[in-house]
Amino acid sequence: MPELERLLRPRSIAIVGASDNERRIGGRPLRILRQRRYEGEIWPVNPKYDTVQGVPCHPDIESLPHGIDLYLVCVPAEAATDAFERAAAHGAGAAVVFAGGFAETGEQGRRLQDRLTAAARTHDVALVGPNSLGYASIEPRTFGTFATMLETLPELPPGNVALVSQSGGTAFNLLTEAHWAGVRFSHVIATGNEAGLTFADYVEHLADDDATEVIVGYLEGTVGGARLGDAFEAARRAGKPVFVVKAGASARGRASVASHTAQISGDDDAFDALFGRYGAVRLRTMDDALDVARAAALGTAAEGVAVASNSGGAAAYLSDAAERLGVPLVDFSPRARDELTAVLPPFAAVRNPLDFTPQVINDPALLEKVLGIIDEEEHVDLLLLYLGGMEYLADGLLPTVTAASGRLRASLGLAWYGVSDQVRTRAAEAGLVVCGDPVRLLHGVGLLRRGRAAVAAAPGRAPGGAPDPAGGAAGGPAPGGPSTRPTLVPREVGDGRAAVDEAQTMALLERFALTMPRRHLAHTADEAVRAAARVGRPCVLKLVEPLLPHRAKAGAVRVGVDGEEAVRAAWADLVRDHGARGVLVAEQIDVDGGEELIAGVVADPVFGTRALLGSGGVDADDADDARTLVPPYDARSVRHALDGLRVAARLRRIRPETGALAEELARIIGGLASLVEDTASPRLTEVECNPLLVRAGDTVVLDALAFVATDGDGDGSDGGDGGGANGERGDAG
Repeated sequence: MPELERLLRPRSIAIVGASDNERRIGGRPLRILRQRRYEGEIWPVNPKYDTVQGVPCHPDIESLPHGIDLYLVCVPAEAATDAFERAAAHGAGAAVVFAGGFAETGEQGRRLQDRLTAAARTHDVALVGPNSLGYASIEPRTFGTFATMLETLPELPPGNVALVSQSGGTAFNLLTEAHWAGVRFSHVIATGNEAGLTFADYVEHLADDDATEVIVGYLEGTVGGARLGDAFEAARRAGKPVFVVKAGASARGRASVASHTAQISGDDDAFDALFGRYGAVRLRTMDDALDVARAAALGTAAEGVAVASNSGGAAAYLSDAAERLGVPLVDFSPRARDELTAVLPPFAAVRNPLDFTPQVINDPALLEKVLGIIDEEEHVDLLLLYLGGMEYLADGLLPTVTAASGRLRASLGLAWYGVSDQVRTRAAEAGLVVCGDPVRLLHGVGLLRRGRAAVAAAPGRAPGGAPDPAGGAAGGPAPGGPSTRPTLVPREVGDGRAAVDEAQTMALLERFALTMPRRHLAHTADEAVRAAARVGRPCVLKLVEPLLPHRAKAGAVRVGVDGEEAVRAAWADLVRDHGARGVLVAEQIDVDGGEELIAGVVADPVFGTRALLGSGGVDADDADDARTLVPPYDARSVRHALDGLRVAARLRRIRPETGALAEELARIIGGLASLVEDTASPRLTEVECNPLLVRAGDTVVLDALAFVATDGDGDGSDGGDGGGANGERGDAG
């Protein structure tokens, strides 16, 4: 990955397509940089001008000094592609391509974007875009953007929150909204189509950025799920919470993503699994993002929160909200209660939340006294001041609150409801963190605390960055895994898909040295009798040809078959009822005292594969007790998934040492993933073991099924037998 410092803190900037018209895309970046007092060199490029906005202009890129840090490319797609290639060859350290008309528009645009990517890689250039609104790096006053809202926003002080967004409008709209809530950013980045730098690259860099403590993202999709995991892991190890609004969960949302930035939205459960693994918190709305950014701007852990208000009716409202949102309200000490009682009217409720009554109307100095008494409480690190109404007193109250905020040890957040936006705007201009409804502030604090806790508790990856040896490498072959694969004969299963039956799938799994029942395939009654003698009695007879979905429910499994006559009778039943041409005769496994799980892996366009682990058996589809995992499938992530299942308590009774069970399951899932990643034809898109029987001493694969790619089916789909012959207690074989 190229060095991002030349992008975020450039010493020189060239503007290709610079314009004397400050309203045009080529004119705005220069105007913004000068207005916001960028201190480096600026080099406009346009053969039409000798000067642009009073700055000497150059006819072409080759006339500029070699090695300029940053190029802002303000021309249409084809010209932008040519300009970027020339700038890259001329020593550019970074570039922003604003123009659209690339991969989001079709094949011709894709070819242009591929040229950008090739040039960025060849010359190691940090490329933003194309189809990007650019970025703002606040502390060095670098504004590589033409965003119109910067024409009206006042000075932007630097802060501790970084915003990375795949939507430029979302990024700079949120910057604007957040500024008027008192939020201060370190960086705001609109990634665009990501022909060079990706969402993951920015997050990974910000994990090591001293100016950034909290990362907020707007993510539509990605073509590199593994890189996203790398970035979130870097943030986790740095102890920085990450909050992400993830769009593209609905069918319409996915279509919008494709047309907007040409990203792949991916399976939503896989993204939730990714976030959970690395401690990122998923947000649902832009208001969520604003609230958590506002809480981060307070600069406190919020381990002890006190609320003071001029409204007694707010106490119950805020107490309930704090409890619901996970915000700890402290109890005032006897000292604080005594001092507050001495200064407040007799009818004031001296507790947290505190009602200091409307007496502040008659005695404005009362507010400062109350804040000072609460600030002396050593366990209070955040003080939420909630004012209702009293706009006519704003000229006096705002300076009082602002001055108090500068003196207090604890952080101060202001919620002022029942007034015009102008009052809250003045509060933000004064440097206060502000909102209307006080619950918005509590909501953000609760989210931020949740993010910090998630970072601390998330399994992440094994120390050293490598996948846990027990789990296989990123879904790759487990130790002893297959290097070749036997020829498979898939069969149609009646829903437009083709599947590989249990006999063939179990044979594939044999190569991973898993524990499985003895079994033999029979095509005649005589073969079934001989097979039963080899596997031992009683045994199980399971239909494999024709391939029948949900065969246990359909009556295509016979259990407890003991003796030659019983085997022949079971064979005859399967022939009569289902036209059996192939039957798997398997050892019957005692399931008493065990617990059934399901483990499956499917192909995924974003992550390569994704896995499912949950309660298994014939009713697995209805159990609603499963977790999705993304690579690498190590024991840490598997154990985290197991702990989230309702069946976890029963598993602990069977296997008190859950670490060993997690290692076994990680090895199984890693093996399944390697089968899906195998490019041999026919390509497997899904492999499922259902059920896996967890016993005190081992884990047994009782049944398995696989699906193969068909025309137009490049990444597989969920589903499967959902409980084959061994998917029901008593059917084990």
